[in-house]
Amino acid sequence: MNPEKEAIRQKILSLRNSLSPEEAKKRSKLIFQNLKKLSVFEKAQTIHTYVSSKKNEVDTIEIINYLFSINKKVVVPVVDRINKILIHSELKNLSELKESTFGILEPVEIRKVEIEEIDIVLVPAIAVDRFGNRIGFGGGYYDKFLSQVKCPKVALVYDFQVVEKINPSPGDVPVDFIITESEIIEVRE
Repeated sequence: MNPEKEAIRQKILSLRNSLSPEEAKKRSKLIFQNLKKLSVFEKAQTIHTYVSSKKNEVDTIEIINYLFSINKKVVVPVVDRINKILIHSELKNLSELKESTFGILEPVEIRKVEIEEIDIVLVPAIAVDRFGNRIGFGGGYYDKFLSQVKCPKVALVYDFQVVEKINPSPGDVPVDFIITESEIIEVRE
């Protein structure tokens, strides 16, 4: 792991972990309101999203419930540790989720969805810069997946998670949009 990225990761995680649950919830709601203003999100029929399960991660449960309520297809990642890749599974109900690999929530039953079917990807991130470079947890699972995706990639982060500069490593895939509680950053056309 790149020491520079690791230093950013530790600093931002410390800030994120210091939020109160109420503050994280309030900020997540504002991020969700901004996400709804993004036309590529509103037009999307099949939405790939992470399931928030880490401490004070931007909450996606409300987003998932919203997508169910407007009859959108929700796809969530399932970690395949053997092949070190993400499998993409349709989620029909939050009650299908259970804690699994790396302490994340995943569906018990896998209903595979092909990458080409996905219209937009909501990407978890610990930190991002305004060029769309992101720092995740360092496993490379998302970068492998994002390198195959043609649709818009959107990072959901708190304002303090937008840092000045992240030097990308080979294989890092930037996001197209960054949504925070105070802004929508369009990285590239």
